[in-house]
Amino acid sequence: MKFFEYHFHGCAGHKTTELNRAAYEEMSRFLLEKGQTDGFLATFSAAPIANLVECLLFCRELMEGKPLGGASLDGVYLEGPYVHHAGGMTASLLAKPDLADAKKLVAAGRGIIRNIALAPELPGALELIDYFVGEGIPVSAGHFSCTADVLRKAVDHGLSGITHFCNNSEGDIKCILGRYSTEGPWLEVLGDDRLSCEMICDGVHVDRRLVKAVSRVKGRDKFIPITDGCAATGMPGKRLAFPDPAGNVSEFDVRDGALFVADTDLLTGSLSTMDKIYHNLVSFGAMTEAEAFYACSEAPRKKAGLL
Repeated sequence: MKFFEYHFHGCAGHKTTELNRAAYEEMSRFLLEKGQTDGFLATFSAAPIANLVECLLFCRELMEGKPLGGASLDGVYLEGPYVHHAGGMTASLLAKPDLADAKKLVAAGRGIIRNIALAPELPGALELIDYFVGEGIPVSAGHFSCTADVLRKAVDHGLSGITHFCNNSEGDIKCILGRYSTEGPWLEVLGDDRLSCEMICDGVHVDRRLVKAVSRVKGRDKFIPITDGCAATGMPGKRLAFPDPAGNVSEFDVRDGALFVADTDLLTGSLSTMDKIYHNLVSFGAMTEAEAFYACSEAPRKKAGLL
């Protein structure tokens, strides 16, 4: 068993939205050869429901056919469309919770959807959490900015994870006369043992001291290191262009070991592979080698229901 990509959008110049076997073969081989990774979830960000259905059907067919030549496709992670803040997504493609559309996603992806991220503060989100959890699909809070009370209520409905913790809008920590508080759910995320936390451990998206602290607070099976890898991973060059799900071509800058929206400080995709994440966890002082291997291999597989 090698490492596992729990939250992954692409690499080697290809995006998971490229629905052809050749692209997936190249990503699969890159992950195994460059990242020491033998399994991954294809992650899809906000897109029209019809597009997401097409992605799910494609992944199902690929999983049922001849195995890929490198890392295996082991399921799908839907990062949207029911989120609040676009981040690196296309804002016009975000959607409000809709049960009828959610049923279309589940029908197309039954048995292969390993996680769905949504914003619990959106109207109708709790109903969707009830539905997805009832269908056996884990739900995480992602691209959100709810209050602690709303997050607590969502967890009571079955929400069980946080998508790339510290890269949403979880709120700032305040200190007044030695008393720490937050208007957002930051402390609630840390204090609720029912919640697992994904974290981008590339050393750019999250301060290494936070990686160390959160991994220790969450413990062995509730901390999921991720790359949030994008198509620019493994690509040469400082200015790259990729189409979004709406067909619009956007430009990005590679700097400081990560990907930024061109000419801005808006951080988007990571350029790390899971072997780098493993080494980071050790060098950050967050984990021993054995603990880091477990965190990068078995913990995400358990979270995805594969172990």
